[in-house]
Amino acid sequence: MLTNTDTSISSNFRDEQTAFFASKAGLEEVRDRLRIGAPNSLNAVLPGAATPSSAPPIPGQTGGVLYITNQALSGETIAPWDIQTATTYPDSEICVDMLTINYPGAGCSSGGTIRPLPASTVWYSTTNFSPTYASSPVQAWKWVRLNVKTNQSSNGTANIIAVDGNTTHYNQIVCWNGNTEFEIAAGSCASAGAALVPAQNYTPVYTLTSLAVTPSGSRRMVQMDVAPSSIPNIPGAMVMDGALASFTPGTSNAFQACGMDGVPCDGSTTHPPQNGTVCPPPGNEPAVGTYDNASAASANTAIAGVGRTGSYSGSPTSVANVGTALGAGGMNTVQGLTALVNQVAAAANPANTYNNASALANPGTVINPVINVVTGDLDITNLTGAGILLVEGNASFSGRPNYDGVILIIGKGHISMSGGGNGVIDGAMLVANLYDPSGTRLTSGPPGIPVMDFSGNGNMTIQYDSCWVAAMNQSSPYKSLGVREMAY
Repeated sequence: MLTNTDTSISSNFRDEQTAFFASKAGLEEVRDRLRIGAPNSLNAVLPGAATPSSAPPIPGQTGGVLYITNQALSGETIAPWDIQTATTYPDSEICVDMLTINYPGAGCSSGGTIRPLPASTVWYSTTNFSPTYASSPVQAWKWVRLNVKTNQSSNGTANIIAVDGNTTHYNQIVCWNGNTEFEIAAGSCASAGAALVPAQNYTPVYTLTSLAVTPSGSRRMVQMDVAPSSIPNIPGAMVMDGALASFTPGTSNAFQACGMDGVPCDGSTTHPPQNGTVCPPPGNEPAVGTYDNASAASANTAIAGVGRTGSYSGSPTSVANVGTALGAGGMNTVQGLTALVNQVAAAANPANTYNNASALANPGTVINPVINVVTGDLDITNLTGAGILLVEGNASFSGRPNYDGVILIIGKGHISMSGGGNGVIDGAMLVANLYDPSGTRLTSGPPGIPVMDFSGNGNMTIQYDSCWVAAMNQSSPYKSLGVREMAY
């Protein structure tokens, strides 16, 4: 008898664990599908994705909930939105969550029908699992609910979680700045970040809720909060991130550097991403951003010295100290810059990572931008491509560069550009030195002396375009901010 009891206990435990990890599998599929470029990407159907300048819908509003159902489980009807039908795996947890999220005290009751307020049949949308992620045998997760996280979630009436500690802010949207969660009183996360001086990249936090039920009847529900691995805003068309920057401006009268966001100073056409990115509200920056006032003064003197003051335009001025903006994005220290390098390198495909390079095998396009990482030196003629280009050694560009996206020269922090032709760099470029004058790698404190050396540069234009930073953020994997199992 004891043997049978032990066997039964072990079997039940295994079945419970199967349900738990199946629920996690549903979360991980959806989390990966949130990025642009993922198989069967969900990025375009996220609540509020099409209108980043406006507040996204929250649960109970039209389109405030997205359900992903695992229809690979043949012969089953999976309809979590039908909360009153016990056989379709109803999402009764949403009523608990919404007890304080939407309307305190009212829960999900409206006219005798149990569903999120208001009483509407369009409060949710649906999509299916992706065969790309399916395993054999099929995982037992039934559905994943996705919604924008609001400032307060509830697990019953006694356990209330508020991001800011204020439980009266029950429906305020939660945003992510790359380091912490916080709530905003109105509008969208993108607009809140763009309205700051300096502008920052704020993205919404999404809550994923997954239910798994095994054939034996074990049930587990798990929630996860997720947000993009944000690349900080680059506060200028060209940014020299470090004191005592060495800047040699180009001498060509036709050269242009412009910080007006997406508005070319030379009258040409920008090359926005065409991979499904929805651009955030524009925010103008200087043409040349520096680490401190002394570096800004030095850059102005260098530009005036070659008689090319009119070649640079931006806001608030053509050349400005952007140290505050660098600090807000964590880019004013070696530690923060190292973290950025590690983040970009981790997101790159190994096939697009080089030691030293003179060409890029897959430079990317505006339809399919790519992250390329060169851990050594890059010496390239006629650079083309789109996405993110990270160079940890010295960078040398000659000929006619045409690149759409973000160029990061972080490591040795030295870039030289000759020629130029009619080339255009549309996006932003940042140069930062992580070494001291003796060549020793720094581990903390302010970065070293960056070097930006231009020669000639013909009719070249370097144009600030915040949409390219947004594009690469939306292509980055979403990170888990927290996981919790729900009592279901």
